[in-house]
Amino acid sequence: MAESDFGNPEAFFARHGGVPKNPVLIRQTLAVLRDPTCSAGDLVQVLENEPAISSKVLKAANSVFFGTPKSITSLKAAIVRLGNHNISRIALSASLGATGGSHWQAFWRHSISVAMLSRHIARFTGGYTKQEEEELFSMGLLHDLGVMVEMDSGEFQRVGSTLKTGPIALSDAENLVFGFDHGRIGRLVADRWNFPADLVDAIAWHHQPESSRDFYRKVIVIHMADLVSHGFQITNVAGEAAPPTKEDYLQEFNLPVEQLVLFGQWLMEQKEEISSFGDLMGA
Repeated sequence: MAESDFGNPEAFFARHGGVPKNPVLIRQTLAVLRDPTCSAGDLVQVLENEPAISSKVLKAANSVFFGTPKSITSLKAAIVRLGNHNISRIALSASLGATGGSHWQAFWRHSISVAMLSRHIARFTGGYTKQEEEELFSMGLLHDLGVMVEMDSGEFQRVGSTLKTGPIALSDAENLVFGFDHGRIGRLVADRWNFPADLVDAIAWHHQPESSRDFYRKVIVIHMADLVSHGFQITNVAGEAAPPTKEDYLQEFNLPVEQLVLFGQWLMEQKEEISSFGDLMGA
């Protein structure tokens, strides 16, 4: 890491900003996830021009993750089988290019667990539309965008080494190594990619929801899902301590602290699905 990069996420990203692999596809898949009236036809046209991502989508359509009984070979058949939202999630994940190795499998297991649990918490607490539940899913899936950039830089192993020195949260280890954490660089990248404002806040503030002025309650949902995932050892890096939290976040939804354990138990029931997605996306 260049000395000038320390404490400077802009310089770090300028040096290491190899993602996204396909920013147009990212925006289009986000549009599908966020617009219930959006047709998947436009997405199919894009996917047909992206053979590597199309291959990942077809592999998913035939995988244990979706429990599918027989092989399919076309994108149209995949959409019929999986639905617009599932296709969009896979395409969104694949377009980021974070694949190859057990560290990426761990990353995607954590990301999908936060996504699934965010949607579950939204349903449990009530007050969210179906579309908002899907938006929270995509917010959970992308909440660690900053970690992705750091991992893609080739310098993340020093963060892993710092985590081995004792119980320490990921953000603290990143600040020691880089001079900034994944929320800070994630916000920089999300802004540059023109992500929706609530998604930017989820990426930037999922460890400090009170910093989100306009989307506080949404970001709390992502925070709680992330906290529970850490508590049940579904993390990006082995040995990573759970991030700090506040009782105020639970009180915002009138939830007892015991509910976090119940959320974790629900998450453990999804373990096969989480592992399958991690294996699929990390391969």
